[in-house]
Amino acid sequence: MSYDLIGDIHGCSDTLRVLLVKLDYEEQDGVYYHPERRVIFLEDFIDRGSRQREAIGIVRRMVKAG
Repeated sequence: MSYDLIGDIHGCSDTLRVLLVKLDYEEQDGVYYHPERRVIFLEDFIDRGSRQREAIGIVRRMVKAG
């Protein structure tokens, strides 16, 4: 299995969504999936972006889904 490392989201959910799509993740029922890779989230999830709760929601759903 391959992994994508994503760090320093800083509450920027729109940027996170764009990045996931560029990495070929597809959204299904509010969760981003990739058939061959997984994400490892690193460092700052929140602290300055305008959509911090939304960013955390994306991360939580992905982690919960495995």
